[in-house]
Amino acid sequence: MATSTIRLDDGVREETTRIASEMGLTFNAVINILARKFNAEKGFPFPVRLETAQKTVFDMSSDEFETACKDAVAKRGEPIATDYVARFDKESGMITKVYADGRVEYVLN
Repeated sequence: MATSTIRLDDGVREETTRIASEMGLTFNAVINILARKFNAEKGFPFPVRLETAQKTVFDMSSDEFETACKDAVAKRGEPIATDYVARFDKESGMITKVYADGRVEYVLN
């Protein structure tokens, strides 16, 4: 078994050791697991990329998400017109087509 020296940012080893201990592992086991996974994947087992200026919905606060939704609605084109709306009939357990003129058709298949 080879011995290696690695340099870590302050607190990284302590936090890794603490978490590993809770899992019943040692710090060395964590490093070996990560290295084996790196080798098996032929690279990092997660995306490594530059941060982008554009946020995803997962990065947004509630206010930012609401603003983005309002902007998208404002920029959208004409809504697509359909002849009917599909609905699930709770009483019959069937799917229905409800037309604008009030007609209702049950979908059999």
